[in-house]
Amino acid sequence: MRIWVRYLLGTIIGVTLGFFLPLAAGDTAAILIDISALIVSVGRVLLFPLLFFAMIIATDELHSDGALLRTGVRTVFWTVVTTVIATVVGILTIVLLSPQRIPPMVQEGQPTAVPSLVAELQQGLPANMFQIFVLDESALAGILLVGLLVGSNLRFDRGITSPVSLVADSANRIFYRLNSMLVEVLGVFLIVPAAAVIVMMRGVRDLHLFGQFLLVVLAAALVVAVVIYPVTILLMDRRNARPLRWLGSMGAPALAALTSGDSYFALGTILRIEKEELDVHRRFGGTVTPFAALYGRAGSAMMSMAGILLVIRSYTALDIGFTDLVQLAVAAVFYSFLLARTPAGGVLLMLSFLATRYGRGMEESYLILLPVMPVLERIGAVLDTMTVGFITQITAKTRSRGLRRRREQVS
Repeated sequence: MRIWVRYLLGTIIGVTLGFFLPLAAGDTAAILIDISALIVSVGRVLLFPLLFFAMIIATDELHSDGALLRTGVRTVFWTVVTTVIATVVGILTIVLLSPQRIPPMVQEGQPTAVPSLVAELQQGLPANMFQIFVLDESALAGILLVGLLVGSNLRFDRGITSPVSLVADSANRIFYRLNSMLVEVLGVFLIVPAAAVIVMMRGVRDLHLFGQFLLVVLAAALVVAVVIYPVTILLMDRRNARPLRWLGSMGAPALAALTSGDSYFALGTILRIEKEELDVHRRFGGTVTPFAALYGRAGSAMMSMAGILLVIRSYTALDIGFTDLVQLAVAAVFYSFLLARTPAGGVLLMLSFLATRYGRGMEESYLILLPVMPVLERIGAVLDTMTVGFITQITAKTRSRGLRRRREQVS
């Protein structure tokens, strides 16, 4: 049975259970949320060692081919471009479609202070580099950096570095096999988080007030993921591109992100899909994919941008000026790059940042979206996941063509 079929069956069963399970005064939701957190941890348990060793080998291979710098530049370029596109689409959907305003509601919470870039870098890069191997999920950027540094220095003397290369290659293959075994059974685990989100939304009062907004942001995410990304893949390689195949293959990771709301949870599935269904070489899957997962948060940027615009429109009858739109858009793009240490909950965090950035006494206004935050987080996670697959696919294919041309010229 195909992976996406297993994931789809698990999601359908979970959604069905979510509609029929008793709410039990919130106890059911609490139990399901706790079990879902455990499942997400299981789904990510192999991720960090897999990515660490993959980064070492992939970097070494790209460096040996003289393609490391070009691949890095292309990855950064497409990461920025996808975030900008998603942010602009989020703005246009709210401005042009004008979903129903939300009546101000009292919600408890405190806005999160916007972190500085220096503070983020300091937390991701501790003074003692060995600490990154014992930190929490925020350590992925540091782990990948160590892998990049090691991999880029394996060429200086193969007689000395070959044992390290062999160990890293063997470890990568072992953890990839373990991850593949986990992906095989992950569809069954999706039942619980799928049921959890349905039970949570059943307990929301006045859910109908958010109906138009949710439809609008869902349509915006679909436009980017199902239209813009496949069309771009086709335009970049009209002869060999198979955008429908790419879109179908990304179904399983998208379902993992949809049920969990966690972008790291879907990353193990992406790595297997890219290698076995999309023919993405390890040199790109081991470098481009984890970088895009850290910083390609187009979905979170879109959801937060659309959300803050709806909040501002709901709190004031005045139109949002063009200057404010531009400033908020720039802030959303920039803040999205600060979510590397936040694989889940990024939309809420960014909304807090943007509300603080906009100011004018509306620093806590974003809290009116708390009732539908589970849905917004999951839509954002799905688009984040599709963005990772898109950046890897388009970077891998364009660089593969360049490498083939170089080899043909040499021969």
